[in-house]
Amino acid sequence: MNTLQTLLTHGVGFGDASLLVIRAGVGGFFIVSGSHKLFNPIRRTDLRQTFAADGVTFAPMMYVVPLGELLGGLGVAFGALTVFAALGLGALCIGALALDGVKRVRLMKPLDRADRVDDVLYLPEALYVLCLLAVLSFGPGAYSVDALLWR
Repeated sequence: MNTLQTLLTHGVGFGDASLLVIRAGVGGFFIVSGSHKLFNPIRRTDLRQTFAADGVTFAPMMYVVPLGELLGGLGVAFGALTVFAALGLGALCIGALALDGVKRVRLMKPLDRADRVDDVLYLPEALYVLCLLAVLSFGPGAYSVDALLWR
């Protein structure tokens, strides 16, 4: 196979480095998001208001969601128990899409089905789910705590 064919069929070949960047970016986001929701009074108030607007009255969710984001973010970012961390974060994102994302898409007033799909994919939660799907599919990669522990 020549170089062009290899490039077109296998990409540039930075799989483990790309997984590291994806894991660090997505995990880093959730670390900051979860920390703020746990420890920053403004973000806690925002979370409380979002839950109230979405009809979530189960009080422990004020701790379950941000703690899940923080711990899952650490797991994904460092590649520790990566598949479980990515699965948990994916579940949180799907929950956020179902509870709050649907309302935000309605406010965007999509013109048709294609526009609705575009609006859903515009939501950060949807993009995080796609990134987490890559982590779930390919695992943590070589540059991870999991790889160090389980080689």
